[in-house]
Amino acid sequence: MTRDQAPVIGRLVSEIEDIMARREAYFLANRIDSMVTYRSRRAAGQADDGHGDVFLVIDGWAVLRSDFDQLENRIQAIATRGLGFGIHVIASAGRWADLRQPVKDVLGTRFELRLGDPTDSVFDRRMAAQVPEGRPGRGLDVGKHNALTALPRIDNDPSPQSLGDGVTDALTRIADAWTGTAAPKLKLLPNKVSLEDLRVKCGNEPGLMIDVEERHFDCLRFNPAQDSHLVVFGDQQSGKTTFLRSLSRELLRTASPDEVQVFQVDVRRSLLGEIPDTYLAAYMATRDDASEMMNGLAGHLKGRLPSRDVTPEQLRTHSWWKGPAIWVLVDDYDLVATQSGNPLVVLQPYLAQAADVGLHLVVTRRSGGAARQAYDPVLQSLTELGATGIMLSGSPDETPVYSGVKFQRSVPGRAQIISRDLGRLTAQLAWSGPTTA
Repeated sequence: MTRDQAPVIGRLVSEIEDIMARREAYFLANRIDSMVTYRSRRAAGQADDGHGDVFLVIDGWAVLRSDFDQLENRIQAIATRGLGFGIHVIASAGRWADLRQPVKDVLGTRFELRLGDPTDSVFDRRMAAQVPEGRPGRGLDVGKHNALTALPRIDNDPSPQSLGDGVTDALTRIADAWTGTAAPKLKLLPNKVSLEDLRVKCGNEPGLMIDVEERHFDCLRFNPAQDSHLVVFGDQQSGKTTFLRSLSRELLRTASPDEVQVFQVDVRRSLLGEIPDTYLAAYMATRDDASEMMNGLAGHLKGRLPSRDVTPEQLRTHSWWKGPAIWVLVDDYDLVATQSGNPLVVLQPYLAQAADVGLHLVVTRRSGGAARQAYDPVLQSLTELGATGIMLSGSPDETPVYSGVKFQRSVPGRAQIISRDLGRLTAQLAWSGPTTA
C-alpha cells in the first residue's frame, strides 16, 4: 500500500488492532500465558485464532508522520503491546530523528545502513562514517559490527537492477510451495452501503441504524435513549443530506407518529417530501419560518421541564409529561445560523435536559470554517455535552473541529465517528436515495 491509499492504510491499522484485542481475549479464555505457548499449541493443532505471527511493515516512517499523523500514536500502541501477542512492527526511516523517542524505545532490534550524516548514528559515529557509500546493503548492527544485508530473492541473480523481478519470483515460489491455510485477506469497507442492505445485515436490534464500522464490520446504531444529539460536518456532496434522509427513514421504521414528531429546517429544500405529514410537525425552508417555529417549540419544551411537584418515581420514568419525542433536523446549519441571528439559539437552554423534555437535535454543517463557528452557543453546547460527532469528507487543511481528529478526503458517506463511549471509529454511512413521486 502506498501513501495515496489512505483508507486502506487506516483499515489495515484497525485490523491489526482488532487482531490484538481478539488475541488478548483468546489467550485469556484458553489460559495461554505467552506467544511461546501459543506457537507450540498451534503447531500441535491445539490452538488457533486464525492468525500466526503478524508483521506490520512501514517503509518510510517520516511519510507516515507527515501524511498520517493520526495513525502514529495507534501504531506506537501496537508496537508497545503487540509483541506479547505476536504482532511485530518493522519500520524504516531516513534518520533516527524521524522516530519519536517512545517509538524508538520499543523497537528492540535495530540496524543502520549508510546515513546521510554519520553524526546521527545511535551506535557509533566513527564507525558509521566508515560505512562505504555506493554499496547498498552495507551498514552496522547494534553491536557496532559491519554487516551486509541479503537481497530478498532466491533466483541466484545478484544484480540489484532486476531486484523487482527477483522479489516477484520469490513471492510466487513461496506462495506455490505453501500448502497450509492462506492468510485472511484484508476486508475493506464498501464505498456504498444501502440502508436496505444494512437493515438485512443488522436485523431488528434496538436503535437507529446509521452505518457499518470498519473495525469489526458491525452495524453501528444511534440509541436515542443514551445519546440525544448528533452533529455532522462535511464538504458538499459528502453525504450530509443523505445521512438525514436515512436517519429520517429509520425514525419512521422504529416509531409511530404518536411517539415521534419531526421539525425539519431545510433551507435548500433537499429533503422536501421525505417525511410524511403524520410525522412532520413543521417544515421550515426560511430562517424567518424557523425563528417563529423554534420560539414556539421552546415554549412547549419549557412546559415539559419538571416542576417542584414532580415525584422521584416520575423523575425516574420521565412520566410527568405525555407526548411524542421531538426531533429537530437541521440541514446546512451554516445557512441557518448566520451573523444576523440564529433561530435555534432558543433551544440551547434545553439541550442539557434533552432526556427530560424529549428533545433530539441533529444538525449538519459544511466543513469549511466549522472551527470558526465553535463559539456558536448551540454547537458549543453540543460539544460540551459530548454529542456524537460525524466528520465526512473535508479538507485536511481545515482546523480540526475535534481535538486530534483532522478532516480527510474520502468517498461520499465515509465518516469518522467521534463518540463519547466508543471513541473514534471509521464507518460508511447508510445510503438511501431521494423519494420519488
